[in-house]
Amino acid sequence: MISSELLTDLLYPEGDTLMGPLAHGRMQALLDAVPVGLLEFRLEEDGLYLWASNAAARRMPGLDLVREEGVLAQVVFDQLAHTTLVEQLCAVARLGVPLDCRQVVREGTRLLLAWDLSARRVADNCIVVSVRDVSEAENLRMALAQAESALADARRDLQEQTEVFNTMESLAQAGHWRRIEGPGETVLLWSPGLCDIAGFERQEWLSNERAVSGIPAEDRPVFDQACRLGDGSDVEYRWRRPDGEVRWMRSRVRHSRSRDGMVVYMGVVQDVTEEHRADDQLREQLLFIQRIASRIPGFIYQYRLHSDGTTARVQYISDAVTQFLGVTPHEVAQDHGLLLKHVLPEDAPHLRRSAVVSARRMLPWRCEYRVVGPDGSVRWHMTSAVPHREPDGTVLSHGFTMDITDRKQAEQEIKRLAFYDALTGLPNRRLLLDRLQRAIVAGQRTKAQGALLFIDLDNFKDLNDTLGHDMGDQLLSQVASRLLACVREADTVARFGGDEFVVMLENLSSRLHEAASQAESVADKLLASLNQPFELGGARHYSTPSIGITLFGEHRLSVDELLKRADLAMYQAKAAGRNTQRFFDPEMQAAVNARSNLEADLRQGLARSELLVHYQPVVDHQGKLVGAEALARWRHPQRGMISPAEFIPLAEQTGLILPLGQAVLRSACTQLHLWAQHEATAHLTLSVNVSARQFRQPGFVAQVLDTLRECQARPHKLKLELTESMLLGDIEDAVQRMEQLKKQGVGFALDDFGTGYSSLSYLKRLPLDQVKIDQSFVRDVLSDPNDAAIVRTILALAKSLDLQVVAEGVETAGQLGFLRLHGCDGFQGYLFGRPVPVHEMDAHIYPAL
Repeated sequence: MISSELLTDLLYPEGDTLMGPLAHGRMQALLDAVPVGLLEFRLEEDGLYLWASNAAARRMPGLDLVREEGVLAQVVFDQLAHTTLVEQLCAVARLGVPLDCRQVVREGTRLLLAWDLSARRVADNCIVVSVRDVSEAENLRMALAQAESALADARRDLQEQTEVFNTMESLAQAGHWRRIEGPGETVLLWSPGLCDIAGFERQEWLSNERAVSGIPAEDRPVFDQACRLGDGSDVEYRWRRPDGEVRWMRSRVRHSRSRDGMVVYMGVVQDVTEEHRADDQLREQLLFIQRIASRIPGFIYQYRLHSDGTTARVQYISDAVTQFLGVTPHEVAQDHGLLLKHVLPEDAPHLRRSAVVSARRMLPWRCEYRVVGPDGSVRWHMTSAVPHREPDGTVLSHGFTMDITDRKQAEQEIKRLAFYDALTGLPNRRLLLDRLQRAIVAGQRTKAQGALLFIDLDNFKDLNDTLGHDMGDQLLSQVASRLLACVREADTVARFGGDEFVVMLENLSSRLHEAASQAESVADKLLASLNQPFELGGARHYSTPSIGITLFGEHRLSVDELLKRADLAMYQAKAAGRNTQRFFDPEMQAAVNARSNLEADLRQGLARSELLVHYQPVVDHQGKLVGAEALARWRHPQRGMISPAEFIPLAEQTGLILPLGQAVLRSACTQLHLWAQHEATAHLTLSVNVSARQFRQPGFVAQVLDTLRECQARPHKLKLELTESMLLGDIEDAVQRMEQLKKQGVGFALDDFGTGYSSLSYLKRLPLDQVKIDQSFVRDVLSDPNDAAIVRTILALAKSLDLQVVAEGVETAGQLGFLRLHGCDGFQGYLFGRPVPVHEMDAHIYPAL
């Protein structure tokens, strides 16, 4: 325990000698009464030793371990987890520097000890330490710190909530205010959000006057009434901000009375200007839509369908429905069935079915149907709608209906013009081809035979030329009526073009001979009907038909093939004398096929240069060679030489005469250039036949001159042979073309003279150099007086017109003698040479020369 000496020094520092047992007892009692523990520490070589009073040992937690003097301080403080305190006390003993500190030991949140400690050195290596237990004060301090921390957290939470609330008000463009009215005073508080939407600086309070300064006078009664009632109902009014902008506000006010008699008004304000603008814009759009709806040629509607497909009700329908159906929108809204009552019964099921399908499949809907209008007329309507699935499962469709009667009539007229003949009202070629194609397919399926009758009116062109086209149109109309009267309603009568008609018979007998008999019977009936006189312009006129018949059914034939067969049969009827009927003849088809094959070969022959040019000599009255005629020849790779009489007419008909004629012309010009290189052949001329199609080409003159120039041939050595039929028609154009070439030196010969319709009036106008007597007159000139007279006349005529004459087809000396006797200048025929290739002709020319 603490020594008496040390205690005496502490109590009587100046050596007071009154200290005795009694004083010692009083001293001990005093130490026990004081709530402070006094400790003595001595620093020895092996450590710091502790002496403590009994009072200190009893009062201070942990010091009750001290039972005797001289306990090692390291052991005590190790148990109290204050090892560092020993180091600090040792430093006080060594250095004499006082130590004042608070020692607090915790275990988690539990306080183990709390001391206020003061250490002073009183002698060498000896210190006195006073220790006071401050656990209660430390607990109070901790509680206060925790309370302050909780208060700070609460303040932060409140601040955060306030910021969140202000942010929410700002985002919602809303605010709130409070007005507290008490005896003698009124306090008005505005939130920052309300200040923002009102256009004021942010502040907590405002005067009552300024709080209502932005409300126009006409809106004040509404606001004041809401404040008086305070029932929380919404009220809207305008607010003029300080910058002059007017905004719309929506407010809700409640008031209550507190216990102390204060009246508290609470108001929530929201800026609803954008809502008003949206409403105004929507209102303008609705007015715009209504204006459009009242002007468009139709009515718009909105209707709702239940999931079972039944119509619930018409949501909206424009006023135009009155003009269309004679019912008002109100009547339709009451009874939507009024719309269907105007639809024709045969169209109503399709209308309902298509609407239900659209709603179930959620597909756009479009339907055309007929209705009975207010005036009783039948009109065509077209409605279209787009369905939309609502949250309640119903389907809301937005649609539009318009009158398409004019369009339907136009479509029918277009269809009539496209598929029917304007004059007779019969199906035209296009519709006939479509029906024929369908009939062919149906015949393949049913095995029934059908027949195609191709009808051509005999000599119809003569009627047009003599009586005029109006009479021809009347005849065609009457023919159409008679044809329709002779056939069944299921059969087709069509005008194929011009004066050609086609009758298509379907569902004839499946047996070929019976079907042919049925078709022949109909053809005879048609012949009998059309042989009856026609009334044209008050006079009787007779017209007869030629009818070609072909059957179709089991064998699959194309439409073109059937028409071709019927057409060939019709021409066979014409060849048989007209006013009759003929069935298609396979032999005639074989001839047509042969002609088609020959045409294909001719095209290939031209491409492969199979066509050649042979030359037939032309001599004068002394037998001297003066020139030749260039003649086209064809050496077929399989058939050998093909006669010009076979392929020249085909070339004329197909247009192949143009490249063929140009090839012959080029070959002749090339040969003229070669002959011009030798003195013995330089005088020779060459004649080239020109077809009518070739001569009438727009660029014929330029083509001839270009060919001469390219081949370097002399134009005056070239003669172009024309036929009389070529010159018929536009004689002025023919003369102009001939004169253009004549100026360049090209000569002209009139071929086959005497076989056509020669006219002296135009013959003398043509710039001819030569005429050629046709071989048909020369052949019998010695045996037929008529041919002899014709030849003499031609020779006399040519002489009077100063034209050279060449006789074609001279084969005997007798023919040559007759022609010489009557003044013929030139001769051409087998007597002088056949047409041969140029190398064979040259072989005969040069030795003779």
